Amino acid sequence: MASAAAVSMLPRPPCIHPSPVASSASLLLMCTLPFRRRPLRCSSAAYAVLRDDTALVPISAIGPVNDDKSIFEITLDLSSAPEFVASYTTPGQTVTTSVPSSGLRAAYIEIASAPHSGPQFDLLVKSVPRTTAERLCKLSVGDQVELGAVMGQGLPINDIKEAETVLYFAVAEGLSPIRALIKSGLRNNVSLYYGARNQEAVPLQEELDEWQKTGVNVIKVLTEPVQHPFLRDPNPIVKNPKSTVAVLVGPIDLQQEVKKALTGLGVPVEKILTIAQWYPNY
Repeated sequence: MASAAAVSMLPRPPCIHPSPVASSASLLLMCTLPFRRRPLRCSSAAYAVLRDDTALVPISAIGPVNDDKSIFEITLDLSSAPEFVASYTTPGQTVTTSVPSSGLRAAYIEIASAPHSGPQFDLLVKSVPRTTAERLCKLSVGDQVELGAVMGQGLPINDIKEAETVLYFAVAEGLSPIRALIKSGLRNNVSLYYGARNQEAVPLQEELDEWQKTGVNVIKVLTEPVQHPFLRDPNPIVKNPKSTVAVLVGPIDLQQEVKKALTGLGVPVEKILTIAQWYPNY
């Protein structure tokens, strides 16, 4: 991973898209610009103060989800911000997040909970020094977080549902959109490759074990890049290339190497979906 030095300007929001060599006609997803909505209303100004397309919402739960405490799960209570709940419709969407009065740029964070799962957002946040991410991880229950627009069109759910083989690749907090997919019920014919530097860095270990018991083939990769076990022998996994979908959430080398292997097997390039990650990404 790249240096965790603070960035001086706001990065562009993560894009979810097929391989860049796909034609424009084959693009399944596009990033959307933040939209401006009418002012929202709430019953308690102290509980959720909203203006234009932003909302101040309280943290209802927060804590580390791996043994080395590098990744936190933060649950935001959106009971007084129903328009934000309604705008999250598809796994893979992001929300802009900031700490009030911190002076730091907003973060673009993929939502880790399933859409339509109640008036809350679950976020997986990797603590990166001198960034909004670090400040978020140091907050407590009851502290307020400022949300901006929910962004992006998300992942092509129908393609994933109809595929005979589904491959998920993720590292670090990149597990967020994968978790949202699995919590939405998209766990049939799924192999999940998750990479971490060691066992202590793996988040949500009990949840991963539960996924394994309910049909997800979870492959934890700890001693090498997450894509390498797949690249060594992809043929037994990709039985029908034309009915295979892959979702790649991680650094550029992961995306490039897996795309090359999958297209070499005959997987349509528009079925290889990426969610760009930058380190640090906020």
